[in-house]
Amino acid sequence: MTRVQRWLALAHLGCGLLLLVGVAWAWAVALGVLPSSTGVHVLVVLNPGFAILGTQLASLPQSALGVWMLVLARWLWNGHARLRSALFVTHGLLLLAGSLFVVFGFLAVAAAKRSTERGGGLMSSLAFLPFLYGLPLVLFALCSIMIGFARIPKHRPVLR
Repeated sequence: MTRVQRWLALAHLGCGLLLLVGVAWAWAVALGVLPSSTGVHVLVVLNPGFAILGTQLASLPQSALGVWMLVLARWLWNGHARLRSALFVTHGLLLLAGSLFVVFGFLAVAAAKRSTERGGGLMSSLAFLPFLYGLPLVLFALCSIMIGFARIPKHRPVLR
């Protein structure tokens, strides 16, 4: 186990926990457990799954992704025979999703510019939210894929 793999495992652990905390936080606001203040709503809006799909639709995929990130973190820490392929499939899909967010960000900024030129544009600052979601996702996916190619062997024995 290299130091780089341990850092990658910790990054996956952090991302998984962050996703699961985001789900719990948004449901706590939706159910009225947490007070309904502007600051709380801003944090829920900054959570990409809930900003795009809403509380009920986003909780299952975001929870599943959070749990899968925890599984990948464990596999990275302990080693697993299918680790390399799991990393490439997972982060290939995340790279695709992040790239789509970035493209939507460019389209949203162009639409906000057109709206501002016509005298509107009150909500044009929200056009940068897809970049806020997409750029970290793309960077995380690219780093994980590159580390997977460089540091994780193709065939690894299963540790039991």
